[in-house]
Amino acid sequence: MYEHLLAPLKIGGITVKNRMFSSPTSLAELGPEEHYSKENIEYYKLRALGGAAVVPVGDVIVDLDTGRSHPQQVGMNDPSAAPYLVAMADAIHAGGAMAEVELDHGGALCSPEFIGGKNAFGPSHYIDPWGDEVDEMTEEQIYWVADKYAEAAKNAKDCGFDMVMLHGGHGWLIHQFISPITNKRTDKWGGSLENRMRFCLLVIEKVRAAVGRQFPIDIRISGTEYAEGGYGLEEGVEIAKMLDGKVDLIHVSAGTQQEDFSAVLMHPGAFQEDMHNGYLAAEIKKHVKTPVMTVGAFNMPDAMEKYLADTGVDAIAMGRALIADPFLPRKVLEGKTEEITPCIRCTECQSGMMKNRVMRCTVNPIIGRECEVFHPQPVYTKKKILIAGGGPGGMQAALEATKRGHEVVLCEASDKLGALRFADNDTWFKRPMKRYRDSQIEKVMRCGAEVRLNTRVTKEIVDEVKPDVLIAAVGSEPFAVPVPGHDGPNVVFGAYLTPETKLGEKLVVIGGGFIGCEEAVDLAKKGHDVTILEMIDELAINCGRMHRIALMHEIETSDKIHPAMGMRCSKIDDKGVYAVDKDGNEVFYPADNVIMASGMRSRAAEVEALRPLVKEFYVVGDANKAAKIMNATRDAYDAVSALSYR
Repeated sequence: MYEHLLAPLKIGGITVKNRMFSSPTSLAELGPEEHYSKENIEYYKLRALGGAAVVPVGDVIVDLDTGRSHPQQVGMNDPSAAPYLVAMADAIHAGGAMAEVELDHGGALCSPEFIGGKNAFGPSHYIDPWGDEVDEMTEEQIYWVADKYAEAAKNAKDCGFDMVMLHGGHGWLIHQFISPITNKRTDKWGGSLENRMRFCLLVIEKVRAAVGRQFPIDIRISGTEYAEGGYGLEEGVEIAKMLDGKVDLIHVSAGTQQEDFSAVLMHPGAFQEDMHNGYLAAEIKKHVKTPVMTVGAFNMPDAMEKYLADTGVDAIAMGRALIADPFLPRKVLEGKTEEITPCIRCTECQSGMMKNRVMRCTVNPIIGRECEVFHPQPVYTKKKILIAGGGPGGMQAALEATKRGHEVVLCEASDKLGALRFADNDTWFKRPMKRYRDSQIEKVMRCGAEVRLNTRVTKEIVDEVKPDVLIAAVGSEPFAVPVPGHDGPNVVFGAYLTPETKLGEKLVVIGGGFIGCEEAVDLAKKGHDVTILEMIDELAINCGRMHRIALMHEIETSDKIHPAMGMRCSKIDDKGVYAVDKDGNEVFYPADNVIMASGMRSRAAEVEALRPLVKEFYVVGDANKAAKIMNATRDAYDAVSALSYR
């Protein structure tokens, strides 16, 4: 079924086993002295064991003194890093993949605090948005940095890596020279595309001389910048043509860090369609002989196979898809695609790294503790586990428990597992979530757990099942703002909206958290005129950074969504909503229906009724604290893991 995905591919002097590559995801938290920790190494090893043909180590800086763009990064010019790089290459090889290093220099995007207080440098002089001065590179510095790329590539080869990736996209130094947004030079390094490409080609020339003809050079480029003043696909094609024959793989991404929404499109989120940037590589492939790879929201094997067959593109790189399920390529190889856990493109992995320098995944609780895959805790006693609730937390608990050999009875009060009702609302940006939910249901139904629908756990059920362990995953329920009219016939809880819910043309959403904002976006797309009432001065503050940028773009570009900030709802009647501003002035918002999105609360009473029934008792997900799917899946994993210690 997957003859294109599973076909070997020759790149320079090596042949890789299939067309599914890991994308060069980086890690925000390293070990002591900015060296790879055991956990870092096993993060990448997991991708190799999962069947990816090539596993690149992301964001390795060619010169830390001038090129560091983040608080912690590995430097190829740091001799003390060599043993850890060797260990990394060995681990990737042990997993069965080719090992690659992504070489980068932050250029103008380096903060002075990361480079010893010096000014950052780039193609052109300017003052950055934080007020820091960026120096224009001299010709001597240009050649010096190109030599640093060459030295770094040679070091990577000496450490046992099979190929290198030059990062020529996304707004970093090589791309800063290519982009008209950041390159304002008037000498031979700026102006025409030929001049703007001169630094990139110099780097390639130096690297090729350092590593030889048979050692593959992969270059990642932005096929388009998705930014005002930047280049589009037409120029992206010309860039690729200038690289043709000089490198061994052209890796086509998109976007630039210079513009927030462009960075969202670089890593397509829930509001973008599957394979959003695939058209870029497809067009570039028509114009070059060098193998071409695509990246960006690929994670469905059937669609990936068809894409390769239809476009002639040579390979697909996956980042978040392999965070969600590192074993995706192996499952394709083994014909077990129904077992793949699909990425929901929530961007929690990226947002968490930006906020806390820790990567986590909504749908894969093992991310951040990969060592537990390679060194699992023994299960000393097999137990009988009763799970109350078949939402994300309950399903994850059932899957984890059956995998470890426990006997599981899963009870769900409704007639369907999953609980994510909004995934059924024909909402385009919830389709990845619907895929995830439906795949979890399928896996639970096959995992060996006894599933009882339309069954609420009570004392009678506990007496019948006689479990050793009870896991409460009963979820949460919406609550209304306690104002007159909150229970009127025109008020609908956002959590309970269905395709059959009849709504008028003019709506008011009470609550500007990310759920209320998402409801507003969906309803506006369906033709309703929507006002969002929010008590504070910002929308969606409980949302991860990358998803919030995308969500706010949808709101700000809609002519049917009207945010009303600093407004406290005071009364609802059949004509609309009354609200009070910060100065105490009352404002009336007419509405045919009012959508209550003022938050969720745990079903605490149900939890406390269950607590005394079984000695060993765990509470997971929203039943513990109303939060996100990620909290439910990780709580469930933790609860089942805790059983191993008892």
